Parts: sequence; structure tokens; C-alpha cells
Amino acid sequence: MGNQAWSQAAERRMGKIKPLFIGLYDYNHLGLRYLSARLKAGGYEPELLFLYGFTSYKTKEPSAGEYRLLVEKVREIKPDFIGLSVMCSLYLPVAVHLTRMLQEKTGKKVLWGGVHPTLFPEESLAYADFVFRGESEDAVLEFCGLLANGRNFRNLQNLCFREGARMILNPLRPLRQDLDNLPFPDVGPGNKYYIARNRLVEEDPLSRSFSYELLGSRGCPYRCSFCCNAGIRDLYRGKGKYLRLRSIGNIFTEIAEVREKMPRLRLLRFWDEIFPVKREWVEEFTARYPWEIGLPFEVWGHPNHLEEDKIKKLVAAGLEKIVVGIQSGSPRVRKEIYNRPETQERIIEGGRFLADAGAPVVIYDFIFDHPFETAEDLQETLALCLKLKKPFRLQLHGLSLLPGTVIRRLAVEKGGKTREEIEGEFLRPLTEQYQSIHWWRRGRGVGGEIWKTYWYCLIYFSQFRLGESIIKRALKYKNKPEKIIKLLVVLQKFFNYYLLWKLGTGKIKVLSAGGKKIKKAENFLRYEKKA
Repeated sequence: MGNQAWSQAAERRMGKIKPLFIGLYDYNHLGLRYLSARLKAGGYEPELLFLYGFTSYKTKEPSAGEYRLLVEKVREIKPDFIGLSVMCSLYLPVAVHLTRMLQEKTGKKVLWGGVHPTLFPEESLAYADFVFRGESEDAVLEFCGLLANGRNFRNLQNLCFREGARMILNPLRPLRQDLDNLPFPDVGPGNKYYIARNRLVEEDPLSRSFSYELLGSRGCPYRCSFCCNAGIRDLYRGKGKYLRLRSIGNIFTEIAEVREKMPRLRLLRFWDEIFPVKREWVEEFTARYPWEIGLPFEVWGHPNHLEEDKIKKLVAAGLEKIVVGIQSGSPRVRKEIYNRPETQERIIEGGRFLADAGAPVVIYDFIFDHPFETAEDLQETLALCLKLKKPFRLQLHGLSLLPGTVIRRLAVEKGGKTREEIEGEFLRPLTEQYQSIHWWRRGRGVGGEIWKTYWYCLIYFSQFRLGESIIKRALKYKNKPEKIIKLLVVLQKFFNYYLLWKLGTGKIKVLSAGGKKIKKAENFLRYEKKA
């Protein structure tokens, strides 16, 4: 059915447009939940279907039976269109396959939104019937109104579509500055389904969850080369302030409503790119939070914003875990490759503030396995880790050269990679791609590079007090790592299993509320690099 005929058919159903949105590999999926809430407030009845939750180490492609369940549910719902959230990530082949399947087996129009369509609308229109770029709660609401009334979409900002052989790329609308006027994400009973383990469940997958993700802000003050934010920020130049904060009262009202819908809620995860850095905002938050909310919470931090007084106030207010992106201990890699401005001294000082304040769980994030690093860079990373005040945990993973990022271009210009090689890496099976960025689960270096595995293992050991003794002895072999590499890999696996056992049995403090520890640590081990 052509676009004109499709609009005419919709016109006969005036005001009865039913959208269906599908989220991949994320039960929380704030983007779709915000979108659903906005449409509900506008009088529509959207449906949400989640295909798999997130896991960083058991990610796999959906089975044929799970795809069949999804298609059957779509046919049952009979939506007027299907919206699919597509990230610039390893899930892209799944999104492409699912789009083609839905178009073929249901005859429905498929809309793409998310980071990938925002940065690559023309490429996305090779698969999707429509593409929404950027923050599109208002744009999709307007789209439903135009569809219901049989009007064309030529002037709808944020929307891209094909008109014959021509692509129409409408401009982006200004960024919404007042985030408090948005309805809260759609959480709770009704209109939600999820598919996992070859079964479809008709309930919100968050209904039984112990944790809830939320945003205190939108945007990021930095332009790291491995992140999509730099590209998105450029698109929005002249469209309003990019980093925006919600009011404390608005956030607390959302939490109060969520607690009514999630009876098991014990932990809040602030999923901001960086937890709001404005001093006045943090002071109000920490003064009110213990009395009005009182739940443990987690945040993502940045070394340049680990100020002593702020950290103390956050810990006193209930900060349970903070993940701090360091990414490399090499000043050269941080400055020339990652576009990170922090110094060694600032990182070490921030780590001391966290330890002295008694932050229960401190995790430092590092990115390895990339074409820019040298043995000297890794040796500097080890030296930095040994200077960080304990206790802390390390989150180590390989670099993914995501589409739309500056570092993908740098990999061709400075890293000796070809565009064909990079694109080929993203065409591998999903499980293989995930294994390639989690080196410590494989117990070997990329391409059999022994020197890399040697330094990765030593860096991994730096988070353990006993590990420091191993490092001291192993450094004697830095010029001949092949003589000790097998032992290091065995020890690294032992330490990793020991760490996972302690997490699984609750011997490491993961979450505490009301004096009770929740021991099912798998619910709290998830993390996601922003694509």
C-alpha cells in the first residue's frame, strides 16, 4: 500500500491510530517508555513489546521461535504502524532482520528511531519506511495526528521518508528545554509484553524488578570520540541548550509514582550520561533525597567532577555505586584518541575522595583492545590503577568502533584499519561480537597478541590486594611475557570466578535496603556503554 493510500485508510479510522513500539535488548528502555507516555497523554493507546533484556555477556540473536511469537503478537495487536528503536550498536543486524520480517509477514509500516537513524537517516531508509531523528516524543505524537487525519508529513520536523525515488529529510525541531513538562516513562500494568526464553509474557518486565532506571538530565557536557553524543550534539547546534536538567521535585514525583507500580523496588539507577554536575542541583538533591526517597542509588560519574564535598554528600544521601569512566591510564590515549581532558592527578585525587567518603561500590571503566594502544600505554594504565585508592572494581572491555563516532574515522586515519575491516566486524554473529569486546571472559588476547593479554591481566589484578603481589612478580617477565602468559590467564580466570562467586553469594555489598541484602546479584551486574 502506498503512502497516500495508507493515509486515506487511516483517515477512515479517525483518531483510532494504534502504535506498537518494539525495544531490543533492554527492558528498561527509557526512550520507548517516554514515547509511550507522551502518546497516552495525547489520547492514543500504544503497545510496548520488549524483545530480550540486556546482558553484557550472554547476548544472542533471537531464536526462530521467538521471532514467530513476536510476529503472531503483532498480528493479534493489529497496529497501524510499528516503531523500532535502533541503536548504533551490535544489535543493528537484528534490527534490520526484524524490520524486513515484520514488513513481509504483517504488511505494516515500520518506523525507526534512536541513535542510528538520527545519525544515518539515508542508510536507515534503506530498511525502514519512516525514520525519526533526535528526541521525538512531540514529533511522533504529531505524526499520529497527521496519520489519523490523512494529511501528509512533508512539514513534520524530525521525520524522514521516501517520496518515490527521493528522500525527504525534514529538519530537526529545537530541543525541549523544560523536561518537567514531559509525562513520566510508561511503567506498570497494561499495554506491555516481553519475549525471552522462547515465551511471550503479557506484563511489564519491570513489574518484578528490584531496580529502576531514570534520568535526571538529557545530554552530555563532553565530546568523547568513542561516543555518539558528539555527532548528535553537532546536529543540534543552534537548536537550544544540549545539556538540560530536570527539577528535583519532578524527579522525586516520578520515583513516588514508580514505587506504587513496582512493589519490589529497592534500587534506583540514574542513567544520565554523567550524573548532573551542577553544584546547586546536587546540593538540593542530597539535602532532600534521604528524607523524601531513601532508596540506595547508582550513578555514572566523571573524574573531573569527583569533588570531595559533593561525593561526601552523595554517599550520605544513599549513593550505593558509582561507575567512573577513566577509559585509559595513558594521557596520550585519553587526549589524542579519546578526547578526554582529565589529568592523572585529577583521576587519582577523585579516587581518593571516593574511598575516603566510603562509597560502597566504586567501579572504574576502561576501554582496551583497540588499534591505537601500545605496551607503554598499557603499562601507564597499570601504574595508574596501582595508585588508585582501594577498594574498587574494574570494568574492562574492548573498544567498539561504533558508526557515527569520531574514533571510527581515527581508526582508519591513525589505527591502520580499513573501512571494510570495520564494517565487517559489525556483520559477525551477535554472540561473537560481544565475546570480542569482553576479553577477560575469553582468556586470550585479540589475534593472539600475547603482550596485550599480559598487560590486560596485570591491570585486572590491580583491583585486588593479593593481585599486587602477582603483579610485582609478573613484571619481571614484561620483556618475555610468553613465559608467564598461561599462568596469568589461569589466575585471571580464578580471580574472576572468585569475584562472581562473592557477588552471587552477597559477600560483596551490591545492594542493601532496610538491613537486608539482595543476593541475586545478576539483577545488578548489568551495565551498558552509551552507544
